[in-house]
Amino acid sequence: MDGGGAFTRAELLAQELPQIVTETGSQGATPEQTLSRELQALRDAGLLIFAGGGVYRLAEASASEADVEQAIRTQVAQLVMARVGQSTFRGALLKRWDGRCPLTGISELGLLRASHIIAWSACADERERLDPENGLLLSALWDAAFDRGLVSFDGEGEPVAFPKLGAAARGALNLAGLPKLGRLTAGNLERLAVHQGWCASGVWPEAR
Repeated sequence: MDGGGAFTRAELLAQELPQIVTETGSQGATPEQTLSRELQALRDAGLLIFAGGGVYRLAEASASEADVEQAIRTQVAQLVMARVGQSTFRGALLKRWDGRCPLTGISELGLLRASHIIAWSACADERERLDPENGLLLSALWDAAFDRGLVSFDGEGEPVAFPKLGAAARGALNLAGLPKLGRLTAGNLERLAVHQGWCASGVWPEAR
């Protein structure tokens, strides 16, 4: 890597990936796949700039570390650890809900989502983001509606639709024919009350 913060994929693979793997304990199918996935995520997040010709450059806004090598290592390691945590979060919800959406009965893993009740961006800290008490296992359509504040659940587990939810979506979600969302814990209900407030106002409360 040069002093101006530019580097190639091959240089990163040679210099940084062994340390990333050691720190995170996660390689994916291969080290190269791990690196490619995280480089793309860093580009999507605006932390890396692809300069062409296989050369990457660290965005100025993310260059808070003493040197570019440490900056890249830190950013990639954080992403990998976040993925590990999200996998654990999803696994806990799959176990709790017996591997199926409690509303629709859907059990195909590709159609199930580990839904955050209080949104990832509104959580006070990483512990809250990965706490299964802050999660529901929902089918993809229900997850999308829940995540966008179109639906929520009351203290009895009854679905609550909000005005922005259109008639076609109401029909697709089968609101009238659904069972209650059972097995809700006190932690779920506390967070669902916050979620309902967000659905109604469009504003999350300040993280505590």
